[in-house]
Amino acid sequence: MEEYNKKMTIELEQSVYEEIEEYCQDANIEESELMNKMLQCFIKDTMNKMDAMRKGYAEMGKINLEICSEFDGCENESHAHI
Repeated sequence: MEEYNKKMTIELEQSVYEEIEEYCQDANIEESELMNKMLQCFIKDTMNKMDAMRKGYAEMGKINLEICSEFDGCENESHAHI
């Protein structure tokens, strides 16, 4: 399968650009390679956090349903007294 590269233009603060330039020179790496790796890490990290949040909300939903069902008897009894 053939890979296609896309080009994206971004604006950076001068100081950030200079740090990237310096790092790439020191590490002997192309700026585009560094940016690809950084963005891949950022996206992977963000997706992992979102997956953890989804899982947490699903687990809390189950716990909340269990808590609510435990109080059904109390709620029915209180309606009987009204």
